[in-house]
Amino acid sequence: MNFNQILITGLLAVVLLAGVFLFFLIGPSQEEFSLIPQGKMQEAGESSSTEVGTGWSIEENPEDAVKEALSMALKNKITKIPDFIIVFASSGSDTQAILSNIRKMLGDKPKLYGGTSDSRAVMTDKGFVKVTERAYEYAEMEGKRGLAIMTISSKDIIFGAGSANFSAYSSLQEASKQALLQAIKSAGKSPEELPKLILTTPTIGTEEEVIEGIESVSGKNTPIIGGTAGGPKQSVFGKDKAYDKGVSLAVIYTDLPIGWAFEGGFDVTDSHSGIVTKTNGQEIIEIDGQPALDKYDEWLQGKIKKLYEENKKPDEIRDLLTLHPIYRKYTSPDGNSYFLFSHPWPKDDTLVEKGIMTSTKIKAGEKIYLSHGTWETFINRIGNLPRDAKIKGNMDINKKPLFGIGYICGGVMGTIPETERYKLPLLINYENNNAPFIAPFTWGEQGQFPGIGNKHGNLLTPFIVIGND
Repeated sequence: MNFNQILITGLLAVVLLAGVFLFFLIGPSQEEFSLIPQGKMQEAGESSSTEVGTGWSIEENPEDAVKEALSMALKNKITKIPDFIIVFASSGSDTQAILSNIRKMLGDKPKLYGGTSDSRAVMTDKGFVKVTERAYEYAEMEGKRGLAIMTISSKDIIFGAGSANFSAYSSLQEASKQALLQAIKSAGKSPEELPKLILTTPTIGTEEEVIEGIESVSGKNTPIIGGTAGGPKQSVFGKDKAYDKGVSLAVIYTDLPIGWAFEGGFDVTDSHSGIVTKTNGQEIIEIDGQPALDKYDEWLQGKIKKLYEENKKPDEIRDLLTLHPIYRKYTSPDGNSYFLFSHPWPKDDTLVEKGIMTSTKIKAGEKIYLSHGTWETFINRIGNLPRDAKIKGNMDINKKPLFGIGYICGGVMGTIPETERYKLPLLINYENNNAPFIAPFTWGEQGQFPGIGNKHGNLLTPFIVIGND
């Protein structure tokens, strides 16, 4: 699909679905939360053995927020105690109180997975829930909160959930391995019975090690799809505790079709490239033997230095560099090329130090390339993710799936003008046939490159759909 087709699709989506979200202007239902079963008519595209609901809240009080979001998600559902819950709360939320209130209202039966979203927003098929104005270190000052929940009850899908507090284990790899084994056990399976797909939400700076730990059990052929907990204050959910440094994951067993996408959507035709010659953790110190920041700014024709001299704030410089990330290229045994993007930013806000930081661990000796993007490309790429996932899962693109789960980079969201962000769920719903979905805004993304293995990158948008039959 070329850019004009993507743009036309996006415009059609806005026109056709703008009215669907009118309720968003007046807020969610204030209906009392109830566990009393109520009958309902089967919705179009919904399996008779699977019920999926989504809800959201902007209440600052955790008890009120949980009550409101669960009430919305479980409205008219026959099963009031779901099998599985996905929970994403905007950074700065009291995640322990949210978790405790969910357990208080639903008990221990539901398997639970999730963590924090970027402080600016959470999202479901019901709308883009704006929380704060700014990202990074400015966001915590605003004191607003957002909560998104998905509930699933199904006879056709078996879920398992696991988690780990990193401080309780000798290594990140061992913690992640044990979290996966815990999830497999909670699904009633043995370690030899590998899931069809693994969902993961780690805290920042641990992602490559988390993937290593998971793959020590699941191998490289089981897709790991997920997103790093959003910040600036990160947290992930365990069964009954929230961890500031840890991993939350879930496993999915089903005979239903599953499709997923793991894409960036940048222009990769720029000729600038170089060899990383010196690193320190997630810092790139040198490229081609030169200070990394100088080399990167040279590729960008001095745009970084120019922004600094114009007294732009650090997060504005980060947003600009979101449009010009670096990437590594991988080629699978069957000849397909995959691009793993990393979001760079100056290590030092004054530009005195010449290192550039990323949220990925790029090693010395690896070749990196320069890419480019626009917010218009991003928003339309995100809108097309369900279609791409359905194609990959051999599903009818015109048929409504049971549900979708997305992870959208907070940096990508930050480049989209605020007046345009509300279109994100409209575009996703258009291609997803209005199926329920939930999507946090993440600070890193994980996905699989077929034939290569699972990878962690930035500025990517993983999206999963589970089909109806």
